[in-house]
Amino acid sequence: MDILITILLLVLVLGVLIFIHELGHFLAAKIVGATVYEFALGYGPKLISKKYKGTEFSIRLLPLGGFVKILGDGDPSKKGGIKGDDREGNLKNKSKPAQIFVMLAGVSMNFLLAIAAYSIVLSFSNWKIDLSYEFENFKPVGATVVRERDMDVPYQVLVGSLAEKSGMPTEGYIRNINGEFVEYVEDVSRLIEGNDLVAIEACDLENVCGEYMVAVGEDGKVGIAIGSNYYVSVDYSEYKAFSGVSHLINNTRLIGRVMGSLFEEAKETGDYSTLSGTVSGPVGMFFLIDYFKDLGWIPFVFLVADLSLSLAFMNLLPIPALDGGRVFILTIEGVLRKDLNPRIEAIIINLSFILLMVFIAVIMIKDIININELKSLFE
Repeated sequence: MDILITILLLVLVLGVLIFIHELGHFLAAKIVGATVYEFALGYGPKLISKKYKGTEFSIRLLPLGGFVKILGDGDPSKKGGIKGDDREGNLKNKSKPAQIFVMLAGVSMNFLLAIAAYSIVLSFSNWKIDLSYEFENFKPVGATVVRERDMDVPYQVLVGSLAEKSGMPTEGYIRNINGEFVEYVEDVSRLIEGNDLVAIEACDLENVCGEYMVAVGEDGKVGIAIGSNYYVSVDYSEYKAFSGVSHLINNTRLIGRVMGSLFEEAKETGDYSTLSGTVSGPVGMFFLIDYFKDLGWIPFVFLVADLSLSLAFMNLLPIPALDGGRVFILTIEGVLRKDLNPRIEAIIINLSFILLMVFIAVIMIKDIININELKSLFE
């Protein structure tokens, strides 16, 4: 039953993301006066189909994409292609900016969905999003990075150390060193260094506290392992109205930094396995949704926002079958003031679509082969 629920949620999430994307193309086509023949969710055989105001709305068998069939966009051998060049509703007869507007409308809708979802999540999260410690020096747009203390500094005594000889509890929390309050973890080293002997006020896990005189070694250490006692977050509370947009920008920048680091590491080591592991398909999405569905609706909505953002950026890739590739072709045509031969354009788009489907199939096979590794990431 749990697997069935996850599958249904996967289909629902994919459906929402694809519907929003294709709705953008549909509405933009209507705005510029282009004729829309079909609005389809999924590929393959039709499951449900209904015609309304000249447009066929359908749901197809494979929920891995969707399309909006617009007059003048696609296979020129079909209706709305070469033979329909003179018709008013032909997209090819619209200006290049109008055509680009239609091509980018799907991506724009995915960005808007992500912005709306981020705004909702932030409003229910006190306008803060936790940030990894490694990005503590990150400079966000429309927000500030804040550090918030949540407990005394946790520690653990190392076996055979000077701290153990002093009688300090094996595990607990540090409150004061030499009478000075220890606010953050980095204060511990600062207050110990330069001393031969320090007075450490520590409390064990039962909150029984005491002061212990601990000798300091020649290396400036007393023999304890300490942990962090604060968390870092991005605070949008001063910029609530634009928090969704700001977080989309900041999230994109953070993802770019992570991917950049992974790429540089892969170049240095020659091992691209970690980088390839960041690319996943429906199988990876299944485990993501299975994990996040048990965390509550706020993390789940945040996941949907991230997926919408990922879908938008994927569609901006300069691949002819994707929106970014179509915009690239239209831009070239605009610069040259000459359209590509419709049949050649259709061949390029269809071939790239086939290659894209093969790529998705390869990713799915990779995920299935590494399914145990994928599982372990969410355990």
